[in-house]
Amino acid sequence: MTSGEASVRQRTGPRPLGLHLGLAQATLASSLAALVPVREGHFPWMADLAEDADRLRQDMAGFAVEDLLTEIGQHGHQQIGGMLRGIQKYHAHPYRRTERDVPVLWSEGGSRLLDYGTEDQPDTGPVALIIPSLINRSYILDLFPGRSFVDALAAQGIRPLLMDWGEVTDVERDYGLDEYVLNKLEPAAEAVFEACPSAPVHLVGYCMGGTLAMALATRMQARFASFVALAAPWNFHEGLSQAGRLFLGERQVWERVLGAFGELPVDMLQAFFASLDPSVVLQKFSLFDRMDPDSLRAQEFVALEDWLNDGVPLAAKVAEQCFREWYGSNLPYGGAWRIGGKIVSPEILEIPSMIAVPKSDKIVPPGSALGLAGQIPGARIIYPPSGHIGMVASRHAQDGLWRDVIRWVTQ
Repeated sequence: MTSGEASVRQRTGPRPLGLHLGLAQATLASSLAALVPVREGHFPWMADLAEDADRLRQDMAGFAVEDLLTEIGQHGHQQIGGMLRGIQKYHAHPYRRTERDVPVLWSEGGSRLLDYGTEDQPDTGPVALIIPSLINRSYILDLFPGRSFVDALAAQGIRPLLMDWGEVTDVERDYGLDEYVLNKLEPAAEAVFEACPSAPVHLVGYCMGGTLAMALATRMQARFASFVALAAPWNFHEGLSQAGRLFLGERQVWERVLGAFGELPVDMLQAFFASLDPSVVLQKFSLFDRMDPDSLRAQEFVALEDWLNDGVPLAAKVAEQCFREWYGSNLPYGGAWRIGGKIVSPEILEIPSMIAVPKSDKIVPPGSALGLAGQIPGARIIYPPSGHIGMVASRHAQDGLWRDVIRWVTQ
């Protein structure tokens, strides 16, 4: 696909489709299986749900078990039917994203630094060097007109420079986390400083990009005006679901996959995210089934779903390090993660720092992101009233996170 052409690829998501269909059926089956233990007070609820569980049990006491089973079964089948219809409507939806022709400030291998600045911006105006996650496309920050974080920054006189990691090419095939920081982020930052010698440069990292940006900040902090982390995981043992732990514990499985493919395939990454919230596809596609397909809300849903299904494989060494060093040994939070032989220590950061912790984040649990805030002296914490993706791309983002970042960078 050339620049400026609309994507016409046939949709096959949500990926991996078979897994999501199986999870939907399992959700229904588990609800039916839990009915009697819940009604009789034998279900092992978490402590913070005890009051809600008591009210639910009291409500259920007025109905026969047979009637409850029938009602739950009918409701579950209705939801699954709605999910299937929603998926079909998603596949057939006419929206397709059009690529923008954005100037490239720097490139290396499959990666490019995209310059979203405007021609009339003064040379001394603030610059935002934005580092997204390695495992998703950078265009979540430029989704479509009206849902573009970078356009919102540019409209306020900020020059957004967005790292587009691109595909894993032969250059990145053997890269680990060290190489991504030392061979990509540091040279890209140098290119920014050279191109903007009189401008304050603010380092902004989103999700996994925030974790990598933290490493860059500790190595080059004297040259940055500030550091901003948007839902960046740091304490990798905090808030991880039991399903997520089980997935990450299948060490032999992912080691064999990495050995066979030389990378971590997108569908395996998607399976991990599905383990964090197994019912999300059932819920959201049932909701999409009830949307007006011509509405802006439906377009937003389709655009986000296209992005979610347009993931990028992770280089084998990076995937192994993430599993072992981050989720396994929790080296960043434990003060033992090294890049280029030096420990990445947030405690040494002296530049102003702001940490965004979305209140309803299912991908990076709030406690994980707060782990970074707790280690940076004097860090400001903000709590966007949305989720991991919604805070940067939803219709509410402009009055939430976008506004907070713009104020931070321009103050």
